[in-house]
Amino acid sequence: MIKNPEYLLENIPDITSENEEQIVPYFPQYAFYENKGKGMCDYFCTSCRCWHLNEPFRLAHDQIYICSHCGETVKAKALHYGRKKLERSHKFGLCFAQNGRLYIRFVTVYQGFSEDIYNENPVEMMPRYTFSDEYLYVYEQHAMQRFAYGWYDKSFHPMKTDGIIPSASQGLAWYWGPSEKTLYSGWGSTVLLNLDVITDTDLRYSCADELSNRYTVQGILKWLNIYVRHNNAEYLIKGGFEHIAELLIDSKLSLNKIHWKETNLLKMLGCRKEDMHFFADYDSSAIELYRSVIKEEPTIHMASEFISKLSKLGTYAVDELHKNNLTYRQILKYGKNNRRVMLWKDYLDNCQKLPEGIEEIMPAHLEEAHDRTLEKVAFYANKEETEQIAKMAKTLSPLLMSTDSLIMLAPKSGEEIIAEGRILQHCVGGYIRRHARGDTIILFIRHKDKPKIPFFTIEVNPETLKIMQCHGYKNERDSGFKKPDEIKKFEKQYAEFLEDIKNVRNNSKRTA
Repeated sequence: MIKNPEYLLENIPDITSENEEQIVPYFPQYAFYENKGKGMCDYFCTSCRCWHLNEPFRLAHDQIYICSHCGETVKAKALHYGRKKLERSHKFGLCFAQNGRLYIRFVTVYQGFSEDIYNENPVEMMPRYTFSDEYLYVYEQHAMQRFAYGWYDKSFHPMKTDGIIPSASQGLAWYWGPSEKTLYSGWGSTVLLNLDVITDTDLRYSCADELSNRYTVQGILKWLNIYVRHNNAEYLIKGGFEHIAELLIDSKLSLNKIHWKETNLLKMLGCRKEDMHFFADYDSSAIELYRSVIKEEPTIHMASEFISKLSKLGTYAVDELHKNNLTYRQILKYGKNNRRVMLWKDYLDNCQKLPEGIEEIMPAHLEEAHDRTLEKVAFYANKEETEQIAKMAKTLSPLLMSTDSLIMLAPKSGEEIIAEGRILQHCVGGYIRRHARGDTIILFIRHKDKPKIPFFTIEVNPETLKIMQCHGYKNERDSGFKKPDEIKKFEKQYAEFLEDIKNVRNNSKRTA
């Protein structure tokens, strides 16, 4: 937080005539016309800011027209159309450099016209722009401060928190949107203007201006907030690690995963020089995996190649297996491929649910050991879980979809899930407890004419409403049984069905 924030309010940069000119292209411009006889037309172009008389054509109300004098796109409006109805608004962040600080005034700008529809004076025909303050952000090298504009006393007031992007709970979520330049932009976007003035401030090395073409206003503010806390964040951009910066901006990589106290870029990232080319493209899970690998094997050569092989197995599954005191080399050698690793992980997860724990951590015959473990898990399934599953079956009806040939069913008991796994010979029986707790959702896909015969089983993430997996007999491992086209089509339709439900749910939350 900046000391003496009241001092900042005494030096707020003024909005200039140059700023007024800058915002004009983001608003619609008009051609107020009056058609004359003999196919002639008089019109006033708000882009040219003058009358054009006796033009050899006629205009129609609401016609989109490219003015032959200025070349700009305008919308035709009958001269005596009520111009009061043309009011538009747009949101801007105006950047200023002053005393080494970066000021960003967030304003709503209103475009309006004279109410006198009969006044043809060029001055009265021009749109008028009114600037209304909303928020003020002030950045200096090691701190920032936010202010909110108070309508009751027409002044800015410091906000309680700093260094944090506005959230919906603070009433600011409507401010942040795409910053693309559009003719009729309305309320959906905020445009950041004059960020290049940052070169005249203490934030000149932040590289924020280099990111401005790739990020919305929110992304730029996030980066500035990172920079004022950790000035060496600039090393990421200048050192070719823009992707790591993007992960931080998008909150896909936690700030505490970077060693900010280090002045050497590679030490900051925990990366060795020989691996930096590959490290620059890692996602957050790959970064964590890389660090864990070189910690376990500090002498490993070309760790990036080893990471690539492990990543193909699935970084989440590899991480979970590693918690069972397995080395990464053991995981890679025994796991072989992603499908086997997932089966192995399910086996170990189910073993941990049993009183006797893990029988063999790397059984000679993994599939057989996996199926035996499922049978034991089913044996220990308790009455409480069965009751929870029965209750869930009633609440899951909105997630059930049907087609001309297929239907979906929600399990009503743990026994049904066990039977599904036993008949289809896959591992769904080990998901009883997770389904009962609501950690995941298990649903059955059946043929309409054979509703009691298991066909395919689908798992859905209850938080994201994404399909986690969908499998039939033996997870389609047998060469004679592949996933049929009707299931592939059903999966695609069901993904769209879930996306619609998710959108409705999100809209309801925003409305609430």
